Amino acid sequence: MKKAEPVLNYEEFPHLSYGVVKIEKADLPSGGSDGTCYRYVVANSVSSVTGYRQGTKREVTQYCGTLIEDLNLRTIPKKKV
Repeated sequence: MKKAEPVLNYEEFPHLSYGVVKIEKADLPSGGSDGTCYRYVVANSVSSVTGYRQGTKREVTQYCGTLIEDLNLRTIPKKKV
């Protein structure tokens, strides 16, 4: 039997929902390999996460979407069904 997906309680905890604040082209902080690098910031009203990711802007945007899903699953309380 497949386990049901958790239902996040966005209604009571909207301030905990993460979103993309900024994605901008950047140099790798360590001066690493060649390639395009972007600096991203995702945040909610309590905290923010800043990181660097190599790839196209589209790839980094997709990564941020996955990161936000993961952060929201760990941060926003689940609804009791």
